[in-house]
Amino acid sequence: MCNERNKDSLDVEASELLHGIVKRSILDRGSLEEALSAHLASKLSWDAAPFERWHAILLKSFTSGMSHCGKAIRNLMRDDLIAIKERDPACPSSGHAFLYFKGFHAIQAYRAANWLWSKGQRSLASALQSRISEVFGMDIHPAAQLGSGIMIDHGTGVVIGETARVGNGCTLLHGVTLGGNGKQQGDRHPKLGCNVLVGAGASILGNVKIGDGSKIGASAVVLNDIPDFATAVGCPAKIIGRAKEDNPAVVLDHSCKYFRKCLRNRSGRTLCQKSCTRMLMGGREFKKVN
Repeated sequence: MCNERNKDSLDVEASELLHGIVKRSILDRGSLEEALSAHLASKLSWDAAPFERWHAILLKSFTSGMSHCGKAIRNLMRDDLIAIKERDPACPSSGHAFLYFKGFHAIQAYRAANWLWSKGQRSLASALQSRISEVFGMDIHPAAQLGSGIMIDHGTGVVIGETARVGNGCTLLHGVTLGGNGKQQGDRHPKLGCNVLVGAGASILGNVKIGDGSKIGASAVVLNDIPDFATAVGCPAKIIGRAKEDNPAVVLDHSCKYFRKCLRNRSGRTLCQKSCTRMLMGGREFKKVN
């Protein structure tokens, strides 16, 4: 009986706690933009930068801000929510992602920082970037360019450099680095095409291009361009074949079992990466292999 009473009491307390979170974060807000601004401001605020100031800045960016590609941030946040709900098997609802997924939180806060950067408010954008890194464990430079429908799953340890670009529909796992390969200035970070899947712990370094629909295996270290729809694994990364999926970022196969193997010559030896890359270039011409 005592155990049952304790469980009932815990259930009531949990229900009241969750109701308070949902009420304050969603039900008391007039729009998605206002709700997200308040939700993020409560996480990002501290003594020197209280809730009210962050809330005002975030709300303005979410209601009137535009991205580098000219699309309203208010539309991008919705695309990101839809992407998470469709791709993440651990996400029961869009509201769940809104409340609890720090990958989503960090991307939306980055979008506000990116808008501030584009408006010339670079010190404020950098302050927001620093706070995002402290709170969510993700470091995305405000000048980086992220498209729509982006999912960063788990998020911890993700680093995206200043001149990096991430195309529409990409999925990145925790620990991914889109970094430089030296201390040179200028355009020095990776450019990801659309619908790219990057596995956990992968590092893509330097001003390299990752083609549309390509797949980078977990812990890979990519130092060279990867063509469209190619699958690359290893350190340094080598192309092992072509992704079978039309959209690897949605299918989320991290086992790398869905790929068309590199061709072999008459002696049975696997063709070198250079030859394989040459065959895979223009991968759009290939059709899905069952």
